[in-house]
Amino acid sequence: MILEGVRLADCKLLRCGRERDDTRQLCPECEQRLLADLEWFTKNIGFLETDKMNRINKNHDADGGGGGYSDNPPLREQVFDLLYEGDEHMDSVWGTLSAFAKCLGVEYLNHDPLNVLAQRIAVKKTKQGEPACLCSTATPVYALEIRIARDKCQRLLNQGHTVSLGNCPNTDCNMPLSADETAKQVKCRGCRNVWNINFLRTLMQDKIKHSTYTGTASDIRSKLQQAGYLVSANTLKSWAHRGKLTPVRKEGRHPIYRIADVYMLMQQTTPVDDIWGLVGKDNRQ
Repeated sequence: MILEGVRLADCKLLRCGRERDDTRQLCPECEQRLLADLEWFTKNIGFLETDKMNRINKNHDADGGGGGYSDNPPLREQVFDLLYEGDEHMDSVWGTLSAFAKCLGVEYLNHDPLNVLAQRIAVKKTKQGEPACLCSTATPVYALEIRIARDKCQRLLNQGHTVSLGNCPNTDCNMPLSADETAKQVKCRGCRNVWNINFLRTLMQDKIKHSTYTGTASDIRSKLQQAGYLVSANTLKSWAHRGKLTPVRKEGRHPIYRIADVYMLMQQTTPVDDIWGLVGKDNRQ
């Protein structure tokens, strides 16, 4: 029984603020959300790994293949980064689930599919028969990371990846253009002209190559991603460490790079034709 005037403890999930039983880690709403997120991964993450990639590859093949960073590989890399590599701001889905599994004492293999790993976390019980994922002192941290990861995965599944294509080539219009990564054409909302995506990408590539824009590694990656050109944080660090990418200056502790330099390095690097081949080489550790 709860005594009148006695306040329950706050939920330990960051920025929640709802009340919880002091024997629990999370409030009832956050507990149900964590269980629902794990169930979502169990049922749906396979669609991101297979169905989504099949649709991308089908569109890629129908367009006659192609290569470089102006076609579909950026979207494949975005999915791969989210599931298995992560970035400087957040671990990958595999990294988050496997770390949580270790905290809970869940046994798994490095080649286990993500849906299997999520299911094993969800069904693990304590000696008292409670879901172990709700009772660990690590639960608040991983519950938030799993929630963010689920939202990102769901957006990719539902919405695809929209990229910026610069301004309309019609000088009397100049309307900003954007389209799904897999589109072949885009219709301008201003002048109503229909433009070939490859033509717009060629214009965009030339603009980036001659751009004077500078920023941090994170800024550069964000700008390139908006245009459909993805490069991982680890790749940028590797280029900088090996002296292939030189900063133009520093702002505080952050090196500042030219977007044109990063783009040129991307063009010199052979893209991965089948990003999912990496999974089979057990690069998820």
